Amino acid sequence: MPKNKPVGIDQLLSTQDVLAWYNAYPVEPSIAEQVFPIIKSAGKTWKTISNSYSGKTEAADPVSPNSTIPVSGYEGFTDVIGEMAPLAKGYEWTADDIEKFTKLQADYAQLKNPTAAAQLIDYYGNNLRKIREAMTSQMAYLDWALVSNACQYSFLTANSLYMAGLTAMAYPVSAWQKDAVSTAWSDAAAPILADIQSVLDTMEDNGRRGLRIFINRTWFKHVRANTQVQNQTISLVASLVSAKENPNLEAINAMLLNYFDEDVKFVVVSEKTVRESLDGVKTSASPFQDGVAVFAQGDILGHFEHRDLPIINPTLEVYQDFYVIGNYTKVDPSYAKFYGKGEAFPVIDTYADNFYLKINAVVWP
Repeated sequence: MPKNKPVGIDQLLSTQDVLAWYNAYPVEPSIAEQVFPIIKSAGKTWKTISNSYSGKTEAADPVSPNSTIPVSGYEGFTDVIGEMAPLAKGYEWTADDIEKFTKLQADYAQLKNPTAAAQLIDYYGNNLRKIREAMTSQMAYLDWALVSNACQYSFLTANSLYMAGLTAMAYPVSAWQKDAVSTAWSDAAAPILADIQSVLDTMEDNGRRGLRIFINRTWFKHVRANTQVQNQTISLVASLVSAKENPNLEAINAMLLNYFDEDVKFVVVSEKTVRESLDGVKTSASPFQDGVAVFAQGDILGHFEHRDLPIINPTLEVYQDFYVIGNYTKVDPSYAKFYGKGEAFPVIDTYADNFYLKINAVVWP
């Protein structure tokens, strides 16, 4: 009776082919990558060190001649440390897919023309593109979901059951950093500018400045439709009176500069995360939580930290950005797989300086 023998695996594409495709088809950094720059960790955990200074300037103490200088307690630094999350995405090719691939290879080898080359590159490049999109989309999701949840890990359960196993830690966000408005910003009559002023005052009382307001696209539409915001913006941009259009981001930010006499700006998170259920249904949603605005002192909120995974077989795997990308094929049965994998997690370096406002009038849990 014949015995099943182990079948070895081999590369479908060389790592040089993979890197060549990524180099030939670069993408611009997303908003998430700009707000959370990617850095490499030295170990399996991430860490941020934040100054626990209250931000309130203290005057020097008056002393008498020849007296001992009085001292106060030292407001030092707080360490926050957490675990990396495993991230992965794969796509497979069946025997039919592999047959099409080999046919395209043969066509190019015979014809040597640009059209045949383009068809071949497009065919395998589609998988490489989808893997890059999947890995960077998950990075953006983790970035925005964490910061818009006031740096609490509770959002992980809804994202992934295996991620819920990460240490259920919470950043030590102070009580003064969280609040909710009285009237939801989805109400056109909401006093949005007064709400912003209240946050700015609170941040100033605690030695911070609220110069950036991060919000998702859905809730920024409510800001655009707000009566108070429209009236103040129209007074600056006369063309809006005749056009009767909701003011855009540029016009509203110009109004905020004039109204608050500071460089206060909205930053709109427009990225979407697509999830596929077990039955194949795909849904799309903003990774930045609805009904939340995060006030920050600047454009950078933290960083996305990753560690290098060991590459066992350099002919099958190569590093791209913060993840490993690989591919392999088997001949019995014919099968091929493209995949990306990594270990990473966002780090909110500014957690102690931000203000987390529930703009849907629902208090933080």
